[in-house]
Amino acid sequence: MKRAPAIVAAVIGLLVGTYAGIHLLIPLVASAAAWWLGRRLLPRLDARYLLAAAVQTGHLVWLALGEVMLGIRGPDLLDPIILLIGVAWLVARPGLAPVVVLTIYQSVALAVNAVAFVHLPVGHTLHKALLVHLIWRLLALVLMWRAYAQAGRA
Repeated sequence: MKRAPAIVAAVIGLLVGTYAGIHLLIPLVASAAAWWLGRRLLPRLDARYLLAAAVQTGHLVWLALGEVMLGIRGPDLLDPIILLIGVAWLVARPGLAPVVVLTIYQSVALAVNAVAFVHLPVGHTLHKALLVHLIWRLLALVLMWRAYAQAGRA
């Protein structure tokens, strides 16, 4: 029974990966790379905050890559800029203030993504991408608040 949560997580991961394909691969690899680099370059950063920052950095890399590939300019660049500033703040000064600011940002973006997600047909390329956006935003929220709560108890 101790393996049940890991098995469920693996099955969900396989299903999402099968459905989303490359849309999952890019932020997953970027998040893992950010975590690995963070472990080497920021050894004093609390590992819980590093994980929260790495997930958001992976998402940021994916957003930035998509915007460059699509030639996006103007107000749409606000999304990765806010995320970049928020993650830098979280890494530089882990604590309640950057967690709250990033929570506001991620919550608004999550709502916008959720509305778009439910209006797209299953199987559409944007539907697949938005599923990963939703997962990464939820992961960011959970990991940030878990880091904050556990750091406060330590």
